[in-house]
Amino acid sequence: MTVLPFVSAATIRWIQLAALAAVLGGLAVDLLVLPAGVEELAALRRRVRRWNRLATFALILGTGGELLVRASIMSGGPLASALAAVPLVLTRTHFGTIWIGRTAALVLVLLLLMAPRPRLRGAPLLLSVGVALTTSLTGHAGDWGDLTLSVFVDWIHVVASAAWTGGLAGMAVLVLAERATWPPTLLRTVARRFSRLAGLCLIAVAVSGGYNAWVQVGALAPLWTTAYGRVLDAKLLAVVGLACLGAVNRYVTIPRLDPHRRSDGIASRWVRRARLVLCGPSKVPRHALPSRLAAYVAREAALAVLVLGLTATLGESVPARHAAHAAHLAAAGAERGPYRATMGELHESGGVPKGWMFTPPPGDPARGRRIFVRLECYSCHVVRGEDFPPPTGAGPDLTDMGEHHPAGYLAESIMNPNAVIVEGPGYTSPDGSSAMPDYRDSLTLDELIDLVAYLKNR
Repeated sequence: MTVLPFVSAATIRWIQLAALAAVLGGLAVDLLVLPAGVEELAALRRRVRRWNRLATFALILGTGGELLVRASIMSGGPLASALAAVPLVLTRTHFGTIWIGRTAALVLVLLLLMAPRPRLRGAPLLLSVGVALTTSLTGHAGDWGDLTLSVFVDWIHVVASAAWTGGLAGMAVLVLAERATWPPTLLRTVARRFSRLAGLCLIAVAVSGGYNAWVQVGALAPLWTTAYGRVLDAKLLAVVGLACLGAVNRYVTIPRLDPHRRSDGIASRWVRRARLVLCGPSKVPRHALPSRLAAYVAREAALAVLVLGLTATLGESVPARHAAHAAHLAAAGAERGPYRATMGELHESGGVPKGWMFTPPPGDPARGRRIFVRLECYSCHVVRGEDFPPPTGAGPDLTDMGEHHPAGYLAESIMNPNAVIVEGPGYTSPDGSSAMPDYRDSLTLDELIDLVAYLKNR
């Protein structure tokens, strides 16, 4: 993906993640943080609900923007081509099916939030949790299929991180702005409730994020040798910063809001001691603690925006696990023939030279492109940068395919599609076989070699 499309896609994803966080966080604050039946909170609740409606509307707009970005990538052309490809994307692709369900759920959330007297107060939150699932289904976690452990864990990660970061924004912009008009007991109650919610979300984010990192990275070296790993490192540092700021609020500031509190927990004592070593004794008087709490929450919210931006960048980047493919290809290239072995050595190593890999001879990419067009492969596959018509099928994107697979694998995929069946949308037919047609009667050996050369050079 070139720089401009990447930036556009990452920006749209950033807007969506921020809007989803605002929705989930705002709804969580309304239902789980603000105490029910408190007269002082009536005006604040109205503002929180307006916030939720605006965030939902922004998420709908971001969802529409993502559709245009996906259509633009699939059509490989300008905006006019993207608009023309939208009906095909919606009706012929896995992403389109998920997009329709996501949009319908968001419209329903907006209608429920616009009701003058909402009775099903929990329904928008449950629907928003469902919307979060669509983020996992159309992201890297969906590469293994819809009903997989990766999707489930990523769903937990999206929900927990959105409720945490969006709740921070809602607390900073709306809730704590009202602190001067509240009695001290109400501020302590709201702060403690949100702190507990944030703590639970942090645990979920840490566990699910660790699993996601293991799946998408797979080893330690890609954390500093790949672009994906370096962005992930930056995100981890930002999350650690968030956790540290939250710990200061939870274990230092909030306990001091209660002048009658006489006992501290173990965690509170350790955090206070660590802060004493790093920053020295606190000089903040008790009457200034609400302002200090609001300032720290505002810093957390600002850092959370950065975390969401880094998450969006990861979502549009090639996962570090693909670095293994590049290493495999480099090794294959280094070991490519001519192989020299005696007949005895061949028999000892199973009939082939050690490290052997089938490699077609060099072909003509230009002739391969003409064969690609003659076979109308573009009807199912996207090749970005080409001016092919938008695909009507749901085959995998072939852009950069040559960087991930050796030529022999590509040749086998064309000659014998069922030799390796990749589980995932666009790869398999309803009966479980490969969705790739059989082209043995349509290609000569020379044409196959040229077609592979074209795919290797994309």
